[in-house]
Amino acid sequence: MKQVSIHSVEHLPQQIIAIENQYADHQLLPSHHHQRAQLLYGAQGVIQIETPDGNWIIPPERAVWIPPQVSHQLTMYKVRTCSLYIRPEHCPRQQQHCEVLAISPLFRQLLLTAPLLPTGHNPYAQLIFQLIHWELKQAQVIQQHLPLPQHAGLLAACQTFLAQPNIHYSPQHMAAQLHVSERHFSRLFKKEVGYSFSQWRQHACVLLSLEKIMNHQPIQKIAYDLGFKNPAAFSNMFHRVLGLSPSQYYATH
Repeated sequence: MKQVSIHSVEHLPQQIIAIENQYADHQLLPSHHHQRAQLLYGAQGVIQIETPDGNWIIPPERAVWIPPQVSHQLTMYKVRTCSLYIRPEHCPRQQQHCEVLAISPLFRQLLLTAPLLPTGHNPYAQLIFQLIHWELKQAQVIQQHLPLPQHAGLLAACQTFLAQPNIHYSPQHMAAQLHVSERHFSRLFKKEVGYSFSQWRQHACVLLSLEKIMNHQPIQKIAYDLGFKNPAAFSNMFHRVLGLSPSQYYATH
């Protein structure tokens, strides 16, 4: 797997450093932080990120803005990343907390191009990075990510679900894993995540299907793998969560 550490190049004078990396399934990057701000873009695969601001599952074609000095731990699920590392004094975003950002088609192409650019005072590279700076400043914060609990036992149970997602996975089963009553589990889950386990389960199944959709897997196979009785049931839930059908999602991404 191709992996370049930012620590080997962070001292360089460039305002923005672009690095492309590839990670194996379930590869863990223990908690760390950078002197620079980071835009972590997953071109392929699913990213789990744990930060002081919260824990999330990030589907493909999304990016996470991580301010300087913010500790974060990452678990990669067959991920290809294109990351930008930006000097603090040149950050186009001033927020001091992590954000999940939408990536426009133009921004996506710029991010994929950036790691290939020549270093030094190259006019073409400077123009690309000016466009990147503008796109990053304008990028919209989105909610199409999956929050994870910070409660250790509940987080472990959620990770078990995410390893084998199924739309029929019951709150009773999750409560039994934690050795608590279903009522206590429901209160704890909503307090930690912000909505019910049933809602979270639906969002999880949809967001985890995005990588498969973008890799041209048949909708029928995706639906059955997630426990749906038929593709129509999956498509209906997909539309309720994201506001468009699987085919419309593929066409627009």
